[in-house]
Amino acid sequence: MCGIAGLISTTPTNNSALNAEAIVRRLCHLQAHRGPDAEGIWIDPSHRVVLGHRRLSIIDLDARSNQPMQSSGGRFVLSYNGEIYNFPELRREMEQTGSIFRTTSDSEVLLEGYARWGYSVFERLDGMFALALFDTHTGNLLLARDRLGEKPLFYAHTTDYIGFSSEFRPLLSLPGVSREVSETSLYEYFALRYIPAPNTLFGSIHAVQPGVVCTISQDGSINERSFFAFDLSNQRGPYEKESYLDTLEEALVASIRSRLIADVPLGAWLSSGVDSSLVCALGARRLGKELHCYSAGFMGEEDETTSAEKIAEALGLPFTRYLITQDDLLSTISRFGTYLDEPNGDRSCVPTLLLSEQMRRQVTVALSGDGGDELFCGYGRYLGASQSSEAPNNPFETLNDYFSRLLPVFPWHQLDLAFPEQALNFRRRFLSRFTAVIARHDLNAFDRLRLVDLHSYLPGAVLAKVDRMSMRHALEVRTPFFSPAILATASRLPASLCASGGTLKLALRAVLARYLPDSLIRHDKRGFGMPPAFMHQHAEFFAEMARAADETLHDWYPFRDRTKAYDILHSASRANVNSYWAWIALGQWVDSNQSH
Repeated sequence: MCGIAGLISTTPTNNSALNAEAIVRRLCHLQAHRGPDAEGIWIDPSHRVVLGHRRLSIIDLDARSNQPMQSSGGRFVLSYNGEIYNFPELRREMEQTGSIFRTTSDSEVLLEGYARWGYSVFERLDGMFALALFDTHTGNLLLARDRLGEKPLFYAHTTDYIGFSSEFRPLLSLPGVSREVSETSLYEYFALRYIPAPNTLFGSIHAVQPGVVCTISQDGSINERSFFAFDLSNQRGPYEKESYLDTLEEALVASIRSRLIADVPLGAWLSSGVDSSLVCALGARRLGKELHCYSAGFMGEEDETTSAEKIAEALGLPFTRYLITQDDLLSTISRFGTYLDEPNGDRSCVPTLLLSEQMRRQVTVALSGDGGDELFCGYGRYLGASQSSEAPNNPFETLNDYFSRLLPVFPWHQLDLAFPEQALNFRRRFLSRFTAVIARHDLNAFDRLRLVDLHSYLPGAVLAKVDRMSMRHALEVRTPFFSPAILATASRLPASLCASGGTLKLALRAVLARYLPDSLIRHDKRGFGMPPAFMHQHAEFFAEMARAADETLHDWYPFRDRTKAYDILHSASRANVNSYWAWIALGQWVDSNQSH
């Protein structure tokens, strides 16, 4: 797990005059928290391309595995962030046909794999990654991101070059990068609490989309090529329940085994929910690993830590409970804008940041259960939305309802008044991506909603939150639910194993029941956000923060000449706890990144 950065010149100017090395070193410095163990810079002899890397050493701690790394033949240079879990298998395959490796790292396997297989290597990878790979023969630079978007990657255009970084905010330091706000992106933030790729808040900066390789040519043109798409079909034929569950369990065991490879201390999140409990149970019972489990709750609030401790005890695993105090929350919230990379209005960012800080004191890698909800029907909103007909007459309205009522942030009718043109763009660009999915007659209601969440909420909200908050403390989080085998198994999930009678995630619950008694797994799903009761208890504190956000956003240049839009949004920000925190978080982000 690391931070990557670099730039490629797109004009025939004196490239050394750009002082490209100094620019890339600054990009690396601004994300040093992602890789505190080493820094590396590679410079193309023509100075046209500079690659930078900040390393968090996880596998093969030897300095020979530092990056950027050049292939054995010298043609390719790699700067990469992530972990390739099936690198031992890929390495053995290449060794059998003559490859000789200098290190024991997954980085070298990825690099030599591309040298051998080209684009098709991405389809072979089981892992999370964001990478830059320069081809010294063609002069092309590749930017690629893993299947579901676990690892982030951004790039920015200027008149002379394209710069890239693992994080959004360092790119704001690039000379010549415009900070003109995209009003469509601003609308998306208020509607969703996040801005979905490829958009970012600024029109000059883009996010590489999950499962996509971007090839940047010498003239600066960019060609995108997708190597993964999660698709579903109800034409799955008959199935036998226990056989399906056996297949799912074995896929999970194999995935967990591969994600336990590390040369540093490793632990696991344990919330008492089905997903994290299953990861810990299979790690302990099937693989015999004594995972140190960590859980967090809120001082004075009813939480899951007691249940989590009972689960750890039943599995014979060491357990650490961290109770977040009011002082912890208030202190972190008051300066939260400095921790945010992009604007993010998810209330669970704060406790995730605090738990990551505590865990990093003892471990460098943590397993999590992220992705289980989207793949195996874990959200309560699925139950409400699934009551609609199997073939909705108006799929567009189904999506409107899903994102505005079941995932409420700012009320959409007020956003339509504040941003009439952007609302239309949103419907055309974002919602139109999913109307065909919602209208498909061959999919059940659960399948349609899983597809929507997998391509929107999961990468845009969930994975972005986990990556940014954990990597602020250089904690690598790995989720076993994203291996290709599990994705394939989830694509065949029968509707009868999604939900029944208000109980969700039946398939995962059934596997977990093989290792834990019902009394330990019959819990209603709880979020990990700041408790509404805490926000009510400290109403004046949050009101003061909201007033500060009001002042900041009122004077922010997108609203200077749009007082009507500001007034509507200011009023709408008090509609619910999600819009309230999203408004405060945006105000804090703007305040810590003032440029206009």
